[in-house]
Amino acid sequence: MDDFVANTSRSQTILLSMAAIAFVILGAWMVGAFGAIPGSTRYSPVLIYAIGWICIIFFSLCAVAWTKKLFDDSEQLRIGATGIRWKKWSGQLIPWTEISNVTEWSYQRQRFIILDLRNPDMFPSEGLLAWLAKANQRLTGGDIALSLTGTNRNLDEAMAAIDRFRSMSPNSS
Repeated sequence: MDDFVANTSRSQTILLSMAAIAFVILGAWMVGAFGAIPGSTRYSPVLIYAIGWICIIFFSLCAVAWTKKLFDDSEQLRIGATGIRWKKWSGQLIPWTEISNVTEWSYQRQRFIILDLRNPDMFPSEGLLAWLAKANQRLTGGDIALSLTGTNRNLDEAMAAIDRFRSMSPNSS
């Protein structure tokens, strides 16, 4: 049986990069880069200015990350008979025997696969997700919130693969 593999989707990645750049431009407008700082009866100019800089910084980082992802030809997610490896989390394979539960969680039409691990400390995250891991755990209730955003596969296909491989694995519950 073939493993489920999700690779980077060039078209989605380009759209995400363009959206991030649009928010950088919006932030620049909010800090007055194209004239006066926009006025508002609801918000002070200082708040608008601060939000503008937050947009510029955050979405500049997003644009760099998504643009960098365009040149990444490696697989992003693999689900197979031995377990799950999600590149964004770490390079480490999580075996089925270490996954105690798999559920789905959604927020504002964004869907995630939630993995509950028997020994989460054995599978630490790397990079940005390491910083966000505790917040994601509080938000979703699981150890790993796996997303297929920017890949060429979808969550329903991944869940079907998880169901198929997990049912074949001894010792998984």
